[in-house]
Amino acid sequence: MTWGYYTDNTTGCTMTSGSSKSNRPNTCITMTALVGTGNQTTVIPDKFELNQNYPNPFNPMTKINFALPKQGLVTLRIYDVLGREIKTLVNEVKQAGSYSVDFNGAEFSSGVYFYKLTSGDFSDIKRMILVK
Repeated sequence: MTWGYYTDNTTGCTMTSGSSKSNRPNTCITMTALVGTGNQTTVIPDKFELNQNYPNPFNPMTKINFALPKQGLVTLRIYDVLGREIKTLVNEVKQAGSYSVDFNGAEFSSGVYFYKLTSGDFSDIKRMILVK
């Protein structure tokens, strides 16, 4: 049995009393401030993030999630294995928040593809696999 008393701090949680066993994970819950009015609430991310697509490998649909901590021009492009741009999924100004974009690879052949998110000084690339 694992038990303990945890105290919140700026870097997460710290066990201040109790005991723990190395074979069981300790849990720390971090709360995020919500912004909104009425019944609509939005979580504002604290950093840029590009998630791995799901499912991966996929056929023919996959979902790409990303997060923006501030408003800006956002581009999300798909590239083939030779680095040629084959599709632009997003090319517009977006507000801060979390987004999900569907990619349909039905018109493309099986293989490895890359997707790149760019916004301001941030840029990240991930790999995905289309299997038909």
